[in-house]
Amino acid sequence: MAHVKQKWQVFDMKKWNDSAQMILIAGFAIGIGIVVLTVMLNNIIYASNTASEANIETNVFDFSNTVKVTTQAYEKAYDNGSIDNSYISNYTSKMAMSHAIAGFIFTLDNDPLQEPYFTQNGLRSGDPDWVVVERINQTERLELVINTSSLGDASNCFVVEALNQSGSMFWSARIFNSSGTHYVNVTNSTDILRTYDIGSGSPSLNITNNTPINFYFDTPTSGEQYRIRFINGDNASGTFTLSGNLSNGQPFEIRRYHVLNTTMSLNKNGHLELNVTIPVTLPRGQL
Repeated sequence: MAHVKQKWQVFDMKKWNDSAQMILIAGFAIGIGIVVLTVMLNNIIYASNTASEANIETNVFDFSNTVKVTTQAYEKAYDNGSIDNSYISNYTSKMAMSHAIAGFIFTLDNDPLQEPYFTQNGLRSGDPDWVVVERINQTERLELVINTSSLGDASNCFVVEALNQSGSMFWSARIFNSSGTHYVNVTNSTDILRTYDIGSGSPSLNITNNTPINFYFDTPTSGEQYRIRFINGDNASGTFTLSGNLSNGQPFEIRRYHVLNTTMSLNKNGHLELNVTIPVTLPRGQL
């Protein structure tokens, strides 16, 4: 009987060992499965997020590109002080067709041409203090036509200035209204060189050709590398032409005769994806 009992004990022990091994194997398999599922889930989430981010970046790029090409379209449509409406209409139709492929409805509207201010974007609400062009070594033409009805007083005068590379002003023309008389003060870094009554209406100040007065611009700028800056551009409206050569020998020309607001919108499935109004200064400048 003792021998039989020992055999049963051995048998029970083997059975228990087999069961334990099966439990261990099953647990190991479950653990591997959890790891695999976790990795797969993470990959799915990562791929989804990457696709979503890529889609957002693509949309931002597409919208930015739309703004850029629309601005260029107005620059090309501008001729002799007016907009070729047939060109803009044709452009709008082509943009609408190209966006329709992706399910977008493209629309484009613009305000009439208006006289620009001397701010960075041409609107009175634009940045009034800005560098028009830098790293100049020669200015061939600097001409402004000033609408005197928009001029501020002496404490808020419109200023055109030339600064050297260290940022120090060495020439300026300060244009302002004083009790109905409109003046330009030409200065260097220390002194007033000339004060002149520019008259009323829209007088032309041809600074590089010294018309109608000597603006003393050529002597201080000769041999210098400098920048042209406008200050208080929201206190004067009118047009300007600036051309010459940069320090790298590259010619430049900036002309501003008009500004208009154009509104672009992209609509998809009833949701407004883009609705932006931007000012476009005309005609096209080249840097």
